[in-house]
Amino acid sequence: MRLVDYLTRIGLDETANAARDTPFARLSRMHLAHRETFLFENLSIQTGGAISVRLPDLERKFLDERRGGYCFEHNTLFAAALADAGFAPVTLLGRVRRGPPERWCRTHMVLRVPNPEPQNPESRTPNLEPEAWLADVGFGGLGLLEPIPLRDGASSLQGGIEYRLRRDGRLWVLSMRGASGDATDLYEFSDDPQTPWDVEVANHFTSTHPESVFRRTLTIQRSGRDERVILRSGILTRYRHGRMTEEPIDRAQLTRVARELFGVELPAGPFVFEELTATAFS
Repeated sequence: MRLVDYLTRIGLDETANAARDTPFARLSRMHLAHRETFLFENLSIQTGGAISVRLPDLERKFLDERRGGYCFEHNTLFAAALADAGFAPVTLLGRVRRGPPERWCRTHMVLRVPNPEPQNPESRTPNLEPEAWLADVGFGGLGLLEPIPLRDGASSLQGGIEYRLRRDGRLWVLSMRGASGDATDLYEFSDDPQTPWDVEVANHFTSTHPESVFRRTLTIQRSGRDERVILRSGILTRYRHGRMTEEPIDRAQLTRVARELFGVELPAGPFVFEELTATAFS
């Protein structure tokens, strides 16, 4: 892992803080910096390309080309950086709770990050931090900005959105609540560790299946403490202080919106979602 290049890209100098910080402070700082640096986007898919989750390819795309990607790319890169920074992240796969439950499948990647300073029950100064955290830098505009303790009932207010983690049988469920007060489940996941080939299989389905949302929609998303901006084909959504606004975006406006709001130069197209739409109506 090109850790120095990664930390430079996200604007961190960990050598200045590592000696005095808690593990959570280091993890949280890296998590937030990653989220505020890299876009969540599916331009490679929409322009007919393939998605690689090999670390050298991710380093080239995120660090050299200054691009972004989707969950498998973000969290694979982040896991490698965490491992080099002294953590031992575990890959988990989850199901996004969107649409009818019978169509949910393991197409989202998250990380379980054990506390590198385990609890010592005999210590006079007990470690008050949890045994592990949920880290996820790849859920797009509505995802966590910082990690959250991996325990039932854990909650965290981040950028105007309250996140809550709960147990649902053998599953964990992450939900969010904005200023409207209505809670929405985002995704579920289980504790069983996944292999790199599990990730390859999920990534292949998500990037190539004709009914995948990433083939049927162009999306570019940016997340920060002050604002979250989400472009999905013809809709631009903004969240500020947990409050949502939406406005329609014509096809002719996409190039301007992508440039002005995300710093992305869109190719002329057509995009995959447009070809799928044209085929459906032909």
